[in-house]
Amino acid sequence: MEKEDEAAVAILDANTENEHLIMLSNGQLPSNKRDRQDYHHHSFLHTSTSRNDTERLLQGNDSDSDEELAAPPMIMPKRRRKCLAADKRKHCCCFHTRKACLFVCLLAILVPLASFGIFSSVYFSPVSLPSIPATNDNHQDAVSTPLTANPRLLTFNMFMRPPGVKNNENDYKDERLDYIIKRILPLYDIITIQEAFAYANRRIDKLLVAAFDQGFYFHVESPRHYPWDLGGDGGLLILSRYPITKADRIEFSRGVHADWLSFKGALHALVEVGDNQFIHVYTTHTQASYDNGGKLNLDDTKVRLSQFAKVHQFIQDTAQNDAFPILLMGDLNVDAAIHNGSLPDAPSYKSSLAYTMMMDVLTGQGTNLTLLGGDTFDKLLYTSSWRLDNLTDVPYETFGYHPVTFGDYTRSPNGTLLPAETILTSHNQLLTVQSIDRLLWAAGRSHQNHTMMALSNITIEHFSVDKNATYPFTQISDHYGISAILNIK
Repeated sequence: MEKEDEAAVAILDANTENEHLIMLSNGQLPSNKRDRQDYHHHSFLHTSTSRNDTERLLQGNDSDSDEELAAPPMIMPKRRRKCLAADKRKHCCCFHTRKACLFVCLLAILVPLASFGIFSSVYFSPVSLPSIPATNDNHQDAVSTPLTANPRLLTFNMFMRPPGVKNNENDYKDERLDYIIKRILPLYDIITIQEAFAYANRRIDKLLVAAFDQGFYFHVESPRHYPWDLGGDGGLLILSRYPITKADRIEFSRGVHADWLSFKGALHALVEVGDNQFIHVYTTHTQASYDNGGKLNLDDTKVRLSQFAKVHQFIQDTAQNDAFPILLMGDLNVDAAIHNGSLPDAPSYKSSLAYTMMMDVLTGQGTNLTLLGGDTFDKLLYTSSWRLDNLTDVPYETFGYHPVTFGDYTRSPNGTLLPAETILTSHNQLLTVQSIDRLLWAAGRSHQNHTMMALSNITIEHFSVDKNATYPFTQISDHYGISAILNIK
């Protein structure tokens, strides 16, 4: 009897399900959400009541035959039930066909990607500069007669990093850029700049346009990079009022630490400074040191030395076939000073180990990593058959000591040593009195070079802001610049 009771209950449930499916196919279910809820509620009560009545009927008529029960149920075929359920089945969201679903999903992916690609290709691309103006008289370039007979040279790290990258609360990028355009550019003829990062901003384009308007009709910059490159540009720039007849660029292998995010490298410009008088101008910005206080780090130093070797090869590739002078300027990130616990105001007359190793690699002599104490492979590395033995550190030769270009000090009225700059400089670099910016010169490389050129008026440019002006910064950068006059005889 228990099996017969279970069969009867199952038949009743099937009848209820069939009734729902029939009303669903005929559109007889209420359309209003509230009505549908009431309908399902009453159906549930009806089903429960019917099931209870059936159970009581079965219990009270155990001797009756099956024919005395309710009429045989009308059971809908399974195929019909599947078809009705399929009518309401959807592949995705509100789409009834797989093709429509896939098409819309594809559009949802491709449209944002295409928009991002178009935006990046436009916003991250370099600005287009106007054509070089011609004179009214002979239609020659306006720069054919330079503003000065002896070009004024400058190198400086302008500390113009990508958006959001800063040392302290605010580095006032826009305000400093306006100051540089108005007060620094007019003073020089050939400028090499480091940390002029163009990635994800238009500041460097603004600088290029303003420089062009001031007569810097020629420039070389680091290759631009896009978000899918997973790294920014090298931040290098050469500006010149004099014609650049040849330009070259290289990029190093990825650096370490935060330098991995920048495609650092070197630039070259062959500048015509007079009638058939040329000079090779190079700039680079090598691997930074990420230990506090500019301390020597083995990994950073190895990367930096390999980059110096590539700079030497770069100079060889671009300058070995002539005898024009070579000028290498930039932030080389090697502290030439020896400190040994001395006070910040004590000049460094001798050179650090890192500096001598750098110079040995740049000249082609090579160096041995065992000098660093972290490598047991005793072998001379980075040697070259093409040598630059007369490559000279002109500021060091001029002053007799390595001048401070980063983390400098000043004195209070009572003689206390204080950091010279605190708004832009990282707090762990204050009073480190480092000499890391260089102006290296190699002239007279051959007796065939009859043009005599020499550097004079070597100056460490603090670029301090006028105290009477209402600027929120005291220097235009956390670095000092180095300037010189190129004397042509």
